[in-house]
Amino acid sequence: MYQNQYSQQKRMNQPPRVLSTKDDAYLTDALSWELLAAKKAHSFASQCSDQQVKHQVEQLCQLHQQHYNILLNHLSPYQQDYENQTYPHFHN
Repeated sequence: MYQNQYSQQKRMNQPPRVLSTKDDAYLTDALSWELLAAKKAHSFASQCSDQQVKHQVEQLCQLHQQHYNILLNHLSPYQQDYENQTYPHFHN
């Protein structure tokens, strides 16, 4: 019965162009986590004396930077929408 109800619902081909407050909070947290992980990896890499370990930690840093940039790029369309919004002028 549940499957029948689910199959009758319309599925979205693309996500909505609106971010909820909860979505925004999650993405802010995810960006913060990725940035912090990249900074820590960079710091640890600068302290490594073993070149193999240093190389691995630098790759880890790059991975977190890529994740950060991916999240940021997903937010770009929303940022453009926000910047291009026009608000009516209110007169008293």
